[in-house]
Amino acid sequence: MSLRTTLRDNLLNVWVGDPWYGSSGRKILDGITAADAAARPVPGVHNIWESVLHLVAWTDEVAHRVQGEMAKEPARGDWPAMPEPANDEAWKRTLAELGAARQAVLDALDHSHEEDLHLAVKESGNEPHTQRTRVQTLAGLAEHDVYHFGQIALLKKALRGATAK
Repeated sequence: MSLRTTLRDNLLNVWVGDPWYGSSGRKILDGITAADAAARPVPGVHNIWESVLHLVAWTDEVAHRVQGEMAKEPARGDWPAMPEPANDEAWKRTLAELGAARQAVLDALDHSHEEDLHLAVKESGNEPHTQRTRVQTLAGLAEHDVYHFGQIALLKKALRGATAK
C-alpha cells in the first residue's frame, strides 16, 4: 500500500470510519443540533461549534501546507467565532465547511507526488531540522482531529446528561 493511500485511509477512518479507539467524527457529530453546538455545558471551555470551526480552520491550513504553501496560522484564525445568528442553517453551513475542508485535504493529498510527501513544510524562521514533513503534518491532522473529537464527545455527553435531568 502506498504512503498516500495509508494517509488517506487513516484520515477517512478518523472522520467517517470505524476507528479501533472509539467513534469516528461523523458518529460523534451525529445528532448534534445547532442549539447543542452553541451550548456551553462546561463554563470556560470551547463549545462544540467553536471546536468544529477550529477543526475547519486547521484542516484548511493543512491542505495549503500539503500543496507546498508556507506554514502559518489559519486564515480564519485559530479559534474562529461562531456565526450570528447561531441557528440551524448556520450549523449546517459549518458542517458543510468541515466536509469541504476535508475534501480539500484529500484532493491535495491525491494530487501530490508520493516523494513530495517527504518534503518539509516551509516555515519562516525555523531551522531545517525542526521542520515537519507533509507526511507528519497529515498524520498530525488526524491526531488533532481525534483529540478534539474526544472533547466534543465529552461535551455531547455533558449536554445529554443535562437534558436528562
